[in-house]
Amino acid sequence: MSGSNSDSDSLSLSMDCQSTSSDCFSDTNEETIARPYLFEPDASDSENGDQSCSSRLQEEDRLVSTYWCSCDTCETQPTIEECCCCHEQAAVREKMEEHEDQISCITDHPGFEQVCLSVYALQTAYYHYRQEYGRGEIQDIHKKYRYTAYRQFVRWCWQFLGRKVRVVIPSCIVNKIRGRFPSPEYAGFKYPQLDK
Repeated sequence: MSGSNSDSDSLSLSMDCQSTSSDCFSDTNEETIARPYLFEPDASDSENGDQSCSSRLQEEDRLVSTYWCSCDTCETQPTIEECCCCHEQAAVREKMEEHEDQISCITDHPGFEQVCLSVYALQTAYYHYRQEYGRGEIQDIHKKYRYTAYRQFVRWCWQFLGRKVRVVIPSCIVNKIRGRFPSPEYAGFKYPQLDK
C-alpha cells in the first residue's frame, strides 16, 4: 500500500509540474533543462528598427523613386524587394560602423573593394566554393565574378546564413558589382527552392 501511495505522490507531483510554471525546476541544474529556442534569433532583433526590405512590399513607389536610399548611391531595381539601401539592413550598418571614419555607403568601406571587387579575392573564393559544393564551372567570367562577389558580400556582413537562407543585397552593392562585372542580362533576387 505504501508503494502505491508513493506512486500517486509522484504522479501528482509530475502533474503539478506540468500545470505550473518553471517553479518545479528551480532545484534542478539549469544545464539539464532542454531549451528548444536557444539558437533562434531574438524577437527584439526585428523590433530595433531593423526592418527587412521584404517587410515593406506594399511600398510600390520604391520602383519609381529612390526616396528610400540614404546613401545616395542606390538606383531603382526591377522588384520592390530589391529596392533596398545599405542603411536599411542592420548587418550592413554594423559593418559600416566598424570603420573609424563615418562613411555614407557600404561601397565606400575600404574592405568592400578588397572583399567584393578584387578579381584575385573573387577567384580564390570561387575556387573554394567549387571545392566545397562541387557545382559546375560558370563559363561567363563576369557572371562568375558577380555571383562570387554577392556571396562574398553576404559572408562579409552576415558571416553565415545557413542552407537555403537568402538575404536581399542592397541596391548600391548590386549596382557597384554589376558596374565592375557587366552583363546584358541579370537574374536579380530569387527565393531558394525549398523542395530540393
